[in-house]
Amino acid sequence: STVHGIISTLKYHGFISQDDETQKYRLGIRFIRFGDLVVNSLNIRNVAMPVIVEVCNKIEETVHVAMLDGTDVVWIEKKECNKSIKTSTTIGARLPAYTTADGKIIISYQNKDKIKTYIPKRIPQHTKNTVTNKADFIKKLEEMKQKGYAIDNEEFVEGIKCVAAPIFDHDGKVRFSLSTTGPAFRMKDDKIKELIVIIKEAANEISRRIGYKG
Repeated sequence: STVHGIISTLKYHGFISQDDETQKYRLGIRFIRFGDLVVNSLNIRNVAMPVIVEVCNKIEETVHVAMLDGTDVVWIEKKECNKSIKTSTTIGARLPAYTTADGKIIISYQNKDKIKTYIPKRIPQHTKNTVTNKADFIKKLEEMKQKGYAIDNEEFVEGIKCVAAPIFDHDGKVRFSLSTTGPAFRMKDDKIKELIVIIKEAANEISRRIGYKG
């Protein structure tokens, strides 16, 4: 039946589980994790949105907030600029964290042993700028953490650059990031330098608003 098919699909993907003795169903760990993601993302979105709008109006480029979920990064809020040529990200879209500036700055703040789990043994060559050596990649993550920001210099998509900074929660942990993305022809070195300062300051402001005391 249709219902049985739906239940089987939910079981397969971990959204529900079945007790072997009673045969009754209960929420699976993946559904619980999804619920946590929704609650956490709603909280940060409410706090971050005024800052996102202010930054977007100031720099005239698209601004995002992203969240780490497993080994992926998920975009949970955005404000697009009004320019005719712009980058556009779908809220709820996800990518492997290691492929994006958002993801890289978040995982750079994770436990050193855990960082390796976010990076595949063989990093695909997406563009000519992609860092494919795992040791070099990890070294760059360390540099990002020291500087407090990450730059995607056309490493995942040719013609697109991104600047991202960490958002700290009340426990001092980094699970979110603030970023701006734009076409490479507008994101020249001088503008990148300006964006680094603006994005870092805005990310720090969001961190303070969600209870970070650092």
